[in-house]
Amino acid sequence: MMKISKVCIVIFVSFFLTTGILTCGWKCNEALCEDIVKLHVDKSSPTQGLMRIISSHTSKMLDAIMIGDFNAVIKESGEIINASEVVMRMFFSKEGKPGEWFSKAGNDPDDPEAVAAIKEDFEKYLKLVTDASRNVAESSKRKNIVETYNSFDAMLRRACFGCHQQSRLEWPEWMKQAEAK
Repeated sequence: MMKISKVCIVIFVSFFLTTGILTCGWKCNEALCEDIVKLHVDKSSPTQGLMRIISSHTSKMLDAIMIGDFNAVIKESGEIINASEVVMRMFFSKEGKPGEWFSKAGNDPDDPEAVAAIKEDFEKYLKLVTDASRNVAESSKRKNIVETYNSFDAMLRRACFGCHQQSRLEWPEWMKQAEAK
């Protein structure tokens, strides 16, 4: 009986010491991952969230093309068109004022000429996206996987990459090299 109570006391003390060392001891912030917040802080704007939605549907569209699921391609095409229509409302309100992204991109939101010029560019590229997405859906209705993929590729090159080159502050170096070829 005495041996059992000593064993229980040793186990209790060991548990207590281990818990104390892990919570308050040496490098506890690393053990408990308390420094992760300091290492990575992601502040996503509404416009980035919207672009991620379009990117998600574009990825799903490519997946559907690659497996020959033409109905899914048509569905994702519709989702891209719907999300593209939201882009304009998100980037430029009904009052004609640009969103917070405009100032962050180094533009003056009080300059009506700059706002009009960028709004015109967005309308141009969004029309390219919606037209290209409709073209992908039409190709998909004909159940021609090569034609559907080529339409998808044209949408990425002309609409997506074209807009991102104009609107992003930093364009990846590998994209600049690919364009030069």
